[in-house]
Amino acid sequence: MIELLWNAPVSESRMTEILAVLELNTGLRILDIGCGCGEVLIRLSERYQITGTGIDLSREHIDEARRRMRGRIPVSQIEFIEADGGAFPFKQNEYALALCLGATHAFASGSDAYRNAIERMIPLVQPGGLLLIADGYLKQPAGPEYRALLGEAIPDEMTHAANVAMGQQLGLIPLAAWTSNEQEWDDFEWRYQRIVERKAREQPDDQGLQEKLQHRREWIQAYLQWGRATLGYGLYLFQKQ
Repeated sequence: MIELLWNAPVSESRMTEILAVLELNTGLRILDIGCGCGEVLIRLSERYQITGTGIDLSREHIDEARRRMRGRIPVSQIEFIEADGGAFPFKQNEYALALCLGATHAFASGSDAYRNAIERMIPLVQPGGLLLIADGYLKQPAGPEYRALLGEAIPDEMTHAANVAMGQQLGLIPLAAWTSNEQEWDDFEWRYQRIVERKAREQPDDQGLQEKLQHRREWIQAYLQWGRATLGYGLYLFQKQ
């Protein structure tokens, strides 16, 4: 949703900590696949004066990203493109850092999305460059009722440790990993809930919004009953050898 800084259970202070760990040099070229509203890429440019490209399939998100960067950074520093990140003709060995934060589905759907995203991103990064990837994981196996709602995109074996190990298996060096805590999850889920409730109340004749509200109410109940103890969100920093 546009009113969120980023569509993830990550606090502003946590994101600031993560961006500080990157320690990027001025002028490096950065790629953000599934950039959403562009906030992370904009903050990287503010902090390190990098240049970059953000790709997202949503026109609404790209329009918001362009709006957000006005007055904060020179428009020449970042290019936001409305496109399918999984099909875009990126140049290989072009970027010092590639990000894919909660958007691994841009490369493939299903249980292999995380692995496919890493495999597709590695050739885009220069030797010695960085990959920062965020995705869900399971703290414990999902029960049958929660699994019916969650789907198969995050299988039971997709744990936090397994997500780190996947990068290692693909030849990357793990440098850091972070996981969202309960407060970050609660803040994210309930803020999203308030946004959907308000929009549905303001537009009662919008059938799509009313259906989204119904789904959202089912999701928040499942989050309270099962998800809060089961679903995790991790951010993984790897270096290409």
